[in-house]
Amino acid sequence: MDFRDFTYITKIADCGSITEAARQLFISQPSLSYIVSKVEQDLGVQLFNRRSYPLTLTCAGEKYVDTARKILRLNENLRRELVDIGLGEKGTIRFGIPTERAGYMLPKVIPAYKKLFPKVEVRIYEAMSDDLLSALQRDEINFYIIPRDPKDLPQGLMTELVYQERLYLVAAPGAVQDQDLADPGKRQVTTGFLRRCPFIVLKRGHAIRKRVDSIFKKQRIHPEISMEVSSCISAVQLAAAGLGITIVPQRALEALGGTDRFQCYQYADQPDAWDVNVVYKADSYLDRTERGFIDVLKETFR
Repeated sequence: MDFRDFTYITKIADCGSITEAARQLFISQPSLSYIVSKVEQDLGVQLFNRRSYPLTLTCAGEKYVDTARKILRLNENLRRELVDIGLGEKGTIRFGIPTERAGYMLPKVIPAYKKLFPKVEVRIYEAMSDDLLSALQRDEINFYIIPRDPKDLPQGLMTELVYQERLYLVAAPGAVQDQDLADPGKRQVTTGFLRRCPFIVLKRGHAIRKRVDSIFKKQRIHPEISMEVSSCISAVQLAAAGLGITIVPQRALEALGGTDRFQCYQYADQPDAWDVNVVYKADSYLDRTERGFIDVLKETFR
């Protein structure tokens, strides 16, 4: 067994297909099939269930891939540490971020980062929060930026706080009447208002959908869902047009001109907020260039 075998087998496991893995690895499909057969012959076990599509791992295959990922990560960690010892400031950082959050955060961060590390290539993986977690677990990215409570993450992951971000309920002008306010001074709507109004929510897989579902549960609300969308910005605009109410993070409102442009309310006794965190594997080594990016994030948004 060598590092090449580990890389090839884990790539097949990720793709669920030898053909697709060969395409991504830039080798021929027959060559990759031969490598798999040779590894299985040397080990005396079958790693993949050939009759399933996409390919699935056998019990032995799951153990092999799990160990291979750890060995590859240790090798990568060693390489990064040695580069840091040499104070190298070249290379590539790979991180993930939700698409809309990328449009809000990265224009404020990357120019400052590039001044510090002009020779570092920045590769960005944009996806929903669940997909970002999968990409991290497959080592396709080294960290990602997400609003997520650490207790909602799998074991083995670490978080670092970037900043806290307010959440707001948005309604159309005139949708909230005096009798709908539990506390006019706080602009806090009543639970009864929340229960009778149709909601515009994000589709499942988005971090804000998980948070809104937890708000419903906490306040014992069984909401009428009028529509599901893929964008917080779309949710704000639809709510402002009178098609329902929605709960969104502040960054969606700032992207559209700020909270003063919309009818924004509290939905609880205290202003609600969530932590925007950097998430990475506890056993990963973040090198100087990655640490530098996280430091710029914190400095920009704190």
